[in-house]
Amino acid sequence: MSEATIDEDVPLTSLSKGPHNDETFDPDDEPQDYRFIAAMGANAGGKSTIPKRGEKDFEPHGTKHQESVLDASRQAMHDALDYTRSHGPKSSVRAWYFGDGVQEPRPERTATDTQEGGEAEDEEAVDILDPSIRGRGLDRDMTVMVESSKGTHFRTMGKTPMGTKSAKLWLLPEEALYLVERGNLDLWWPSRPLQAVQSQTGNYDLEEGTEDGVPLSLQAAYSLFIGEGEGLVSIEAYQVYANLKRTGYVVNRAPPAQCPSETPRSDESSPSLFSWLFGKFFASEPQTPAPYGPLVQPGLYRSYVQIYNQLSIIPVHKPSPVTVSDRPASPLEVTFHIWKPIRIPTFAKSNPGEPDFRVAVVSARDTGVPTLDEIAGLLESTPWDPPKKEWIGDGKSYQRLKHGFRNVILAVVDQGIISYLTMSEAAFGEEKLYERFDRGGGVRGGKRGGGGGRGRGRGRGGGRGRGGKR
Repeated sequence: MSEATIDEDVPLTSLSKGPHNDETFDPDDEPQDYRFIAAMGANAGGKSTIPKRGEKDFEPHGTKHQESVLDASRQAMHDALDYTRSHGPKSSVRAWYFGDGVQEPRPERTATDTQEGGEAEDEEAVDILDPSIRGRGLDRDMTVMVESSKGTHFRTMGKTPMGTKSAKLWLLPEEALYLVERGNLDLWWPSRPLQAVQSQTGNYDLEEGTEDGVPLSLQAAYSLFIGEGEGLVSIEAYQVYANLKRTGYVVNRAPPAQCPSETPRSDESSPSLFSWLFGKFFASEPQTPAPYGPLVQPGLYRSYVQIYNQLSIIPVHKPSPVTVSDRPASPLEVTFHIWKPIRIPTFAKSNPGEPDFRVAVVSARDTGVPTLDEIAGLLESTPWDPPKKEWIGDGKSYQRLKHGFRNVILAVVDQGIISYLTMSEAAFGEEKLYERFDRGGGVRGGKRGGGGGRGRGRGRGGGRGRGGKR
């Protein structure tokens, strides 16, 4: 092929010395083609189509066509980032931030009070988060007040105080940041007292509402809500919260861990007097194995249970609703309670019921692999939750072992990458598989001479053959 037939505008394929054949080459390091975003913005008034990926860029060959394509892709990326998201007048929801930095002044004192009390004291600030100011039943981490809670998101988010006339919805930091990030909430920094903001109703105008406060950007919301302390949430906990909310789950912050009750909570009814006496008379006493000799004593056995009971010499773990009192406190704790999306139609914030999952958030960079005592302490902080009655039977052993008697999901966050691991208090010693052999629940056709098989043996029967007797 001559040099005249080569079109320099066509991207060249990877050569033997190109970067694609290098062991350290990463395709993610290549500049991406963002021109499809510009095509979506141009057809905003028409029909929406699925965008196509741009042409794959290979090694640079110094042509003007390749430079123009790269410049157009960069410009499309900048245009997409410069897009201003606005709130419509009908769907706009404004919220006010009353965290640590917003102080509520005390009521002004009259001249009579000043004369009676002597010199006027310096004006002190009042704690806005105090129950006497905003109402009872709210967590101190709820620092965002919503003017008008309209929309489907507030059906499972936020909480309303008790004992106040003008009750407003208050949000936790992760809830407010999630709604701001979605564009469903307009967050403001107030310049008026809390009582004045609570009494305000109706729509607002951005130009006319600047005297009430200052609108906050998404970057400002991150700086206000992310951190450690009161009214803040860690970046790992928020990433897990946002991931579960986008998936469709109902996510609520778990209450502080309390010491579990020492009283066992069992669904089984207490045995009757006759059953207790019957078990005392006919129960087999535990036998201590001999220090030497065979574990299974010679003799005639008519049950596999007797044989396997003699082989069981290592103690196994048996779950109990009574927790160990002298166990050290675990640094791990349950962060969120999770409900499945199917529970949303009947979900009530006042009475949510038992959660479907309990999630403990762990940072992979700041926390090492938990020890056995730490995992046991985390599991003991959860309520007693034995396997369901529907899982009783030989074919449901996997479900029982997976669920366990207590279970927690560890959400391990490594620089934004979330991995979910299930930790459960399983009882492998309670799954006595050898009892199935006595009930005939072994492998089909396993018994020698059984009638389960359809063999074609040469039996001595009176079958009809082709010839007579020889």
